[in-house]
Amino acid sequence: METNYTKKLVKLKLKNIGSEGDTTAYYNEEQINIFGGIPGETVIAEIDIQKKTKRKKTRIYGIVKNILISSPYRVKPPCQFYGFCTGCNWQHIKYDYQLKLKEQIIHNEINSKIKSKIKIKKIINSKKQFNYRNHGRFTIRRNGLIGFTNKVTKKFAAVNHCLIMNNKINKYIKNLENLAGESSQVSIRASENTNSFLIQPKFKNENIKIQTGQKDYIEQISGHEFQISSPSFFQVNSNQIENMKNTILSLIKDNGKHLLVDAYSGVGTFGILLSEYFENIIGIEQSSSAVIDAKVNIKNIPNYKILIGNSEDIIIEIKSKIDVVILDPSRKGCDEKLLNNLISHPVDNIIYISCDPKTLARDLKILNEKKYKIQSITPIDLFPNTHHVESITLLKVYKK
Repeated sequence: METNYTKKLVKLKLKNIGSEGDTTAYYNEEQINIFGGIPGETVIAEIDIQKKTKRKKTRIYGIVKNILISSPYRVKPPCQFYGFCTGCNWQHIKYDYQLKLKEQIIHNEINSKIKSKIKIKKIINSKKQFNYRNHGRFTIRRNGLIGFTNKVTKKFAAVNHCLIMNNKINKYIKNLENLAGESSQVSIRASENTNSFLIQPKFKNENIKIQTGQKDYIEQISGHEFQISSPSFFQVNSNQIENMKNTILSLIKDNGKHLLVDAYSGVGTFGILLSEYFENIIGIEQSSSAVIDAKVNIKNIPNYKILIGNSEDIIIEIKSKIDVVILDPSRKGCDEKLLNNLISHPVDNIIYISCDPKTLARDLKILNEKKYKIQSITPIDLFPNTHHVESITLLKVYKK
């Protein structure tokens, strides 16, 4: 029977880091992505060619199998599942060099869209390179094995612990292993600063000896408690949120402090953390679960008001002078209507928090070509041992 896959071993010279964190190489004059490499290395890679079907385009990808010329930045991955599981794709790279590559990824994406020189500051590192994540989404297969889907092969990779998850999540994985086969997925969230945790869905197996099915859990940051429901977004690296708050404060220290508008405000995180520095805070959020959480979280913050709906529609309804707008969208970036409304109704300062350099560059190009000038971009490492990178950009409106 004819297969839709072809595998072969080829010798490759690895080029740059791509936006998805893999190294690039050329195979049959076509640029492809190679998992597990470092720029400048020469390797033997296993190339998988997935033939074109009615539903899928031809797909070529590779994974390093043998290193002929090694990078000086290569280290032995500490995780026994590395490569088999592709969740954290940079464990083979020294941490200091990971930080340089993340700065390079942001630099490459920004320069691809904006020709003027932009100040990109030195990245803020993470004190914890492992056991930092407060949230994990896992696949369940084979009557209860817990793991991830390998991004290269698309095959299931069973794991009984994950080095980038915090220790509490790893404990709960072991509590659930081989017992959670009634579901195909499980989400685990656990605070390092409280004893609170959340496991969804609710499991019926009587042999599972921990509570499951909680609707929310409690996190604590800078003395503030945050209720976070299962569908609600919250930063996965709790230890870096304080650094994010301090970075924002340093960027706006000389600005007016009457009104802060937090678009895409979620459970109220940054508005709450900055509430003591502003006379008034307005959070804008459309997610019903996040709004419910935020209303609980702001009960002792009298200067915080929540407006429910889309940021692009609501922001132009705010009649008071806005000193600072925080934009903290999902990975897909800001709605273009919101950007256009900020151009037609300019504010003095925009703080743009981004977890995707590609969509950040796209959105900054729109703002930078009209009413705003980019002052600086500060990368922050919220995701050690992966290619993902957070950043905080300050834009100021042009003054005539």
